[in-house]
Amino acid sequence: MKNRLLVLTLILCVLSISVTTAQEMVSYWPTEGWQVSTPEAQGMDSAELAGLFETYSQAHFNLDGLVVARHGYIVAEAYAPPFEANMKHHLYSASKSVTGALIGILLKEGYLDSLDTPMLSLFPNRVVQNLDADKQAITVRHLLTMTPGFKCDSYIPGLDVTQEMMASEDWLQYALDMPMLAVPGKEFHYCNGVTHILSAIITEKTGLSALDYAAEKLFKPLGITDYAWTSSPKGISYGFGDLQLTARDLLKFGYLYLHNGEWDGTQVIPADYVKDSLFGSIETGWPDTGYGYQWWYFPSNGVSLGLGWGGQYLFLDPKTDRIAVVLGGFTESLRVGLHAYPFVYTMAGLSASDSALPDSSEAQSQLDAVIARIKQPEPVVVQSIPEMASGVSDQQYTLFGPLPVPVAGSVLPAVIAGLRADFTSDQQAVLTFTLDNGESWVMPVGLDGLYQVSDSPVGLVGAKGHWETPDKFCVDIKYVGDAKIMRFEMTFMPGAVDILASEYVTGDAKRVQGMIMQ
Repeated sequence: MKNRLLVLTLILCVLSISVTTAQEMVSYWPTEGWQVSTPEAQGMDSAELAGLFETYSQAHFNLDGLVVARHGYIVAEAYAPPFEANMKHHLYSASKSVTGALIGILLKEGYLDSLDTPMLSLFPNRVVQNLDADKQAITVRHLLTMTPGFKCDSYIPGLDVTQEMMASEDWLQYALDMPMLAVPGKEFHYCNGVTHILSAIITEKTGLSALDYAAEKLFKPLGITDYAWTSSPKGISYGFGDLQLTARDLLKFGYLYLHNGEWDGTQVIPADYVKDSLFGSIETGWPDTGYGYQWWYFPSNGVSLGLGWGGQYLFLDPKTDRIAVVLGGFTESLRVGLHAYPFVYTMAGLSASDSALPDSSEAQSQLDAVIARIKQPEPVVVQSIPEMASGVSDQQYTLFGPLPVPVAGSVLPAVIAGLRADFTSDQQAVLTFTLDNGESWVMPVGLDGLYQVSDSPVGLVGAKGHWETPDKFCVDIKYVGDAKIMRFEMTFMPGAVDILASEYVTGDAKRVQGMIMQ
């Protein structure tokens, strides 16, 4: 244990020097916008970045955006349609890192005397269930490090209580009432309810939601003006998820942490708090993975990560002064860190020279070509329309067993109760969903492999489809600015349709049948 603590101390000293060095290299602050540079001018290799962007542009990653910056300059950036650079994106659990930052600001402003303040003392008007000595010993620090000891863990079957909490009338009360599983500070258990308590602390101490507090104390100094954060039925920002930012604004948040919480001469977050956040010593039980104050930490290469469901990454490498943002819809893994490991180690392994590299027009052209393909993918040859298509066009199907449409972690209040399809065009299909509230949702579907974008009851969606067999039409529905992708596999039969609806990231699926009703 003494050797491990010695090694950790040495790592923190090195990283502290690295952060200070990065801070001294600041030539401008991106408050009004980011400046761009060639990778070589910032000591990075265009060919290596081309390989990175090529890898994450593969179809199964469902990439929305990827941005890499060094020394305060964006060196490579791409957005895949239908997502665009100026759009906000759901960050899912990467939102936790922002909630953690707000707790640091509470400390700076004197709303909290110490991170060792007992949790229950911050909610004096709450009557809490399952109260014992262990629950009374929980502190704000335990909440930040996911070690309060609650019987809650999003990655242990039977212990994920997120949906139960969100179905309750008072999420905070549910979270405070959770039974205990371990002595505080002894075990790491990743729990969304814990971060919701942190969000509630912000509201309890300031009278503002985490969103409103962030707008004034965090986003405003950084020049972030476009944001959204959903609240619980009691008006408490989720905290654990559902914050929406653009990729470049998320990059700004990372830049703040990369520079010890200082922004253009103002100490937004206490420097010591930032270090403890990024270089956490809490052991998670997963290989080479620690946890700080709502940040993941990888000791072998000294990098930190804000990590969200479906592949939302905010990567920080203090020793090389690099940041990267990934937004997408990756297939979810059983372990929260597992799908992030390849990206973390790939990014950490990219070239990072202390001085500029020689210009390479060939490597830069290679990178430019990959980015161009991501931004503007080539259409595929439209398949011939099968004979079945004309027979089912303009037929109204009534579905037996309503089909819910999940979005951003919730479920659309109205569900799909009927379907009409139009396959008369050889360039696009048009699906008209009848909702159980009586409204209609008309969705054009690209047949050339490219998303057709349209409005919907859940915001902008993109849709593309193809005939997999002469009687099965498959359509992918991409929620713009979200990780979620739905696939509807519609098998048509005389007078009937069978629909298998599945969500790409989780694999959740539901099957319903429908018939033409005369």
